[in-house]
Amino acid sequence: MRFTVKFTTSAGEILVRDYEGTTAEDVRTRVLGEGNFPMDIRRALGAFRSQKTLGAETLILFNQELLALLKAGIPLLQSLELLVGHGKDPLLRSSLDRVVELLKEGMSFSESMEQVGTFPAVYRANVVAGERSGTLPEVIARWLAFQSFAQTSRRRIMEALFYPAFLVVVLIIALGVIFNVVLPRFSEIYQGSGIEMPQATQWLLDIGEFVRRTIYFQLGFLAALVVFMRWMFTTEAGKRLWERFLLALPKLGTLYRMYHSSVFTRTLGVLLSGGMPALQALEVIQRTTPSERMRLRLHNVTDLVRAGSSLHLALEQSQLLDPLAVEMTRVGEQSSALPEMLNHVSDFFDQEVEKATTAVTALIGPILILFMGVTVLGLLLAVYIPLFNAGSTVR
Repeated sequence: MRFTVKFTTSAGEILVRDYEGTTAEDVRTRVLGEGNFPMDIRRALGAFRSQKTLGAETLILFNQELLALLKAGIPLLQSLELLVGHGKDPLLRSSLDRVVELLKEGMSFSESMEQVGTFPAVYRANVVAGERSGTLPEVIARWLAFQSFAQTSRRRIMEALFYPAFLVVVLIIALGVIFNVVLPRFSEIYQGSGIEMPQATQWLLDIGEFVRRTIYFQLGFLAALVVFMRWMFTTEAGKRLWERFLLALPKLGTLYRMYHSSVFTRTLGVLLSGGMPALQALEVIQRTTPSERMRLRLHNVTDLVRAGSSLHLALEQSQLLDPLAVEMTRVGEQSSALPEMLNHVSDFFDQEVEKATTAVTALIGPILILFMGVTVLGLLLAVYIPLFNAGSTVR
């Protein structure tokens, strides 16, 4: 069971971190054992229940406007008051209303956003770094550049995968129509006609008859498949199972590891560039990463770094990232240019992922078209050959 804990450290920092435990009291004991004082312990939201957060596009537009106002010399509170009610997203409008109220009560910008709860944790972490270093406009500009690149990369991948996914859907629909509509009709025509049928045609008609008789079983199986897929992509155990499956694939596993290595290094580089300590940045990434595998292993990494280990040794021991990312982290730590090295290696990973995705999707399209053509042609020949033979016999 997962709990979200808000606690203070011995240095006076207020942090939020997820813990695994059987009860809240067990988690409290663990936090106290680490030398921290728990302020609030809440059970994390379930798999089918999540708190609403602002969408990426909404947040990007808001920050573009906020950055323009801040660069014009307008104070933060006044800038937010100008933006209240300006956006089209009702969640953003209500969130900004509450943030302005909390700012007037004396809270900082980051504390106000955490209290509201609709702003993503990575964004809040960047604001914390900007507030502590006194460079909030620069940090927001860096975050915007990161989000712009991430949105562009995500859009390219989705566009590349759209055509193969469309072909798969068309193939499934075509096979469903053939087995549930076409084959039963031909089976009725051939029954009692005395037409000699090849073995392949007989097998195909038997399959069609089986499919027709099990239509309700098919619907039940489809419903079960939908539930299973939802479980796999929304629960911790399901996500771990899906990641183990992806990582076991020869080429796709390497690509998947490189993608998450890119996301990790780029996010860590942005947080470190904003002035956030490495330990706190790791905890932020641990709370926000969608990868269950990365979340579990980052827990070990943060413990090692907290115990005094260097970052690259902790990453190497956890086997979390691609070896190149670990090596660049070592170089960055030794040269005191860790954020720059992390950005360089993330750029490299992004290029590799984009090239591999483009190559795979370019190959998948023709293969699927060929497979669809051969499959449909084979089915039609198996169905029509007895008619052709019957026509030849009559003549």
